[in-house]
Amino acid sequence: MQDAITFLSEEEMKLRDEDKKWFAEEIARQLDEVVGSFKPHGWRKLVHLLRELGPIIGTCSFVLALIALVITLGIFSANKISQESEFRGTTTEQLKTVNLRLSGIENTLGFLRAQTVAQKYSTIPVPELKKHRDELATARKTLSSIPPDTPNYWPVSFQMITLLSQAQALSILETVGRKPVSEMSDVSRINAPPAIAFVVRETNVVLKNLIQGVTFENSVIHFDPSVRLVNDTFVNCVFVFPMEENPSKPLQQIGKTLLAADLSKVTLNAS
Repeated sequence: MQDAITFLSEEEMKLRDEDKKWFAEEIARQLDEVVGSFKPHGWRKLVHLLRELGPIIGTCSFVLALIALVITLGIFSANKISQESEFRGTTTEQLKTVNLRLSGIENTLGFLRAQTVAQKYSTIPVPELKKHRDELATARKTLSSIPPDTPNYWPVSFQMITLLSQAQALSILETVGRKPVSEMSDVSRINAPPAIAFVVRETNVVLKNLIQGVTFENSVIHFDPSVRLVNDTFVNCVFVFPMEENPSKPLQQIGKTLLAADLSKVTLNAS
């Protein structure tokens, strides 16, 4: 009986050695696969393998070694994933920075093109502006998408609006524009009956302070730096701005609206 027991133990150890060798090779293969892919299915494969080999793992030392291997693999993979995430985060921030710089360059080039157009057509005879209306409209659209904090933005934008409005309402400029300039200041129609419209036609006028509820048609409109507009409508008008580097907020609002609006008819609110 003792010999038989001894014999069985030796055979069992032989079997375990073979199993250990196969297991070690399989673990190495699984390790390479998991580390190479860093995907969750690699871990599931490894767990499944351990479950199948559980019955043939008999010694505590082997189990502990296996646990240590799994923990080491987990730490290694976690570190790699962390490094990979950090790399992705850094790359994303770098791409954002590059995009911002490219956008800034694009805006600068667009502004310089618009500024060149404004300078070019401000020196030609006014009657010729009509032929360049499309080019002026394109430059105005470009300005509408550029940040207003760009140096010299407002003087160029105001000049562009004036040129385009002159090109679109040339006959008004040549007729009404020759009349003496009148003044309108602190005019409000807020309490007027809805059926009674306050319409100003064919006037060469400078607007000062609060102008509210007035409709201007076929007129040349000069904006004073003090102007504030509330629900005022302009139909087929020429717009003339003061050339200011840092205009008031109402003037900026007027400019912003006109850069994006149909100048043939627009309602302005800027106060």
